[in-house]
Amino acid sequence: MNATNLRFLSVLLAAVLLGACGERLDLEVKARIDGQPAAQATVVVDREQLGVTDAQGVFAKQLRKKAGAEIDVTVSKEMPGYRIEPWKSTVLVKLPKDGQAATYRLDADLKAMRYVTFRVSEKDAPVPGAKVTVGGKEAGVTDDKGEIVYLYRQQPAKGAELNVAKTGYGAYRALRQFEPGQVIEVALNRQAVVAIKALTDEYGRASGVPGLSVSIDGNIVGKTDAKGAYTYTYRGAPGKKAVIALAAPGYIPAAWKTTVRLEGPVNLQRYFYPTTPKPIRIGIYRVVGNTPGVDLTEVAAQTEQALAAQLFKFPGFREVPSEKLQAEVKQRKLNIERIAAKGWQDTPLRASVDMIVLGSVAKDDDGYLAEAKFHTASGKVIFSEIARARSARGIDGAVREIVNNVIERFPFEGTVIGAEEDRYRINIGRNWRIGRGTEFTLTTPTFAEGGKVSGYRETGRMEVKRGDDASSLAEVATLKKGEKVQIGDRVVRSREGEGGDQRTYFLLTAKGGVGTDVNPLAGTNVYLNGEWKGATGVNGQAEIPLRLGRNYTLLLYRHGYQQVTGKVSVDKSGEAREFVLAANNALFKVDSEPSAASVYIDDEPVGKTPLAGGKTVTLGFHSVRLTYGEDYRDFFEVMEFTKKEEDRTGERRIVLQKDFLKLGERARQKGDIDGAIKAYAAAGRGHPDYAEARR
Repeated sequence: MNATNLRFLSVLLAAVLLGACGERLDLEVKARIDGQPAAQATVVVDREQLGVTDAQGVFAKQLRKKAGAEIDVTVSKEMPGYRIEPWKSTVLVKLPKDGQAATYRLDADLKAMRYVTFRVSEKDAPVPGAKVTVGGKEAGVTDDKGEIVYLYRQQPAKGAELNVAKTGYGAYRALRQFEPGQVIEVALNRQAVVAIKALTDEYGRASGVPGLSVSIDGNIVGKTDAKGAYTYTYRGAPGKKAVIALAAPGYIPAAWKTTVRLEGPVNLQRYFYPTTPKPIRIGIYRVVGNTPGVDLTEVAAQTEQALAAQLFKFPGFREVPSEKLQAEVKQRKLNIERIAAKGWQDTPLRASVDMIVLGSVAKDDDGYLAEAKFHTASGKVIFSEIARARSARGIDGAVREIVNNVIERFPFEGTVIGAEEDRYRINIGRNWRIGRGTEFTLTTPTFAEGGKVSGYRETGRMEVKRGDDASSLAEVATLKKGEKVQIGDRVVRSREGEGGDQRTYFLLTAKGGVGTDVNPLAGTNVYLNGEWKGATGVNGQAEIPLRLGRNYTLLLYRHGYQQVTGKVSVDKSGEAREFVLAANNALFKVDSEPSAASVYIDDEPVGKTPLAGGKTVTLGFHSVRLTYGEDYRDFFEVMEFTKKEEDRTGERRIVLQKDFLKLGERARQKGDIDGAIKAYAAAGRGHPDYAEARR
């Protein structure tokens, strides 16, 4: 092979090798951030880092790539205080013209966000959950370390308005200049929020005292609301001492003040007692029969009317009409037996009634027994009276006897409102049947956490020496060691045999039940010689005061059970006696339309309709609820059981009504407006949803 051929082969081989390496191209990248050159930006081509931009933000390099290939170019940069999004692009390699290397110029505009860290603390302790706002826009809340990272592109030339706030702390406001990466320390001070609660306590029911003037350092700042509450926010420098005062005309004390340090949350609670007690709001729920097989409807109605007519002549009692009370109990679907036993302190009913009277009449061989039982909002039977009538004509006289005994023996509560030499002024007098010789138990409140009155502790006994119309003067009869009489102490009119260090009693246990089940019977009233001595508790027991060695006529009465009478005499204090009361039962049969509805009596499930065999319940009031589900409303009613059998089957079955509000709302959510209107319109005048469906 001659030299010419060798030269040709060399040129051909070089051409083949160059073709395999690809076309020559010049790559030029200009990186910018906010229009300014981005130096030291990293340039990556097809996942291979080729270098970084110079001081002018420029990177240039010659590459070889096959024509028709796509190359991926990524430009990225890291800077303290910045979060920079990598710039990416794809370039298609074209065939060169006239053998000249192609030049590819790329402008990489990097999108950058600056950031600063806000660190919020209070006395060097992190404050989590603080709300941060920059320039009027919410940035977020601080984490457990009290920090939040704030991202921004640019800040105003004069700086950004920074606000930091958290409940219980003074707000932070400032105009700040941000430097990317900067940690901005924000120190919060605990804000003084003074929460004031003015309360009173009567017959075991705590309630707020509205309208009391609140002043701070002599300046009136507001009044307590309907719940006796007032909240004051102090925005000044923390740690300042201030005098908080409440003016309570007509209460004991008439004025009260205390000094507090205005820093962080400050909770104040104070009990006040009226100089003139308010009438007790009493509602007679119903008087019902308590003898199976005997129709006592008319006698019960006569007893109820006479009780209302006589009881509310006394100025210390204010009537809550029975119709109103019954309607509210029904509207709120309350179980009257349950709220009477456990109270209604935590229900909306507390706003309208202080005590509820449940009445009962029974018939035996000697005529009629009528009982009126007083329940407080805390669920306690505070008093009960019973009387006998030989015939229906004697009911009015028996009720008159009951009311007279209630007024003469009721444990009225009063307050020590002043001291006059060695005597003490009490805020109830002759208007409340308090006169010379009336005895009071003296008590002082015990407080639980937060200053709430948890109960009263007996400290002694007092005896009235002179009764005026609106108040009375009493002397201390006995006072326990270490105790003293204080203004604001509570007094309770006592009955014979109550309290005192020499108190003697016997332990009575009452049992009863439905069917063959016999269990401790709560709420059994105990009468000795016709005078109420107490009621059994949840364990069926009660300590009944009496004098040792004396014979008493005993009567145990509990609605829904047969009364027990007998004689009792006790020789040793603390002796135990047990009695069993036979249940007065009714058989409840019920069916519904549609059938197979779940039946609940006093919130206890008893089966599904039809209950053809019936369910045994005691006479009296029981809440009955039927629920079917699907598109039907629940049925709820407080029923009075007075007969041996209550049959709600056949024509008297319970017809469940469609829930047209539910049907209409479902159609509305589906966009079926015509269907919704049709459903609402289907609720006729007699339907429970009638008023609501037409709003």
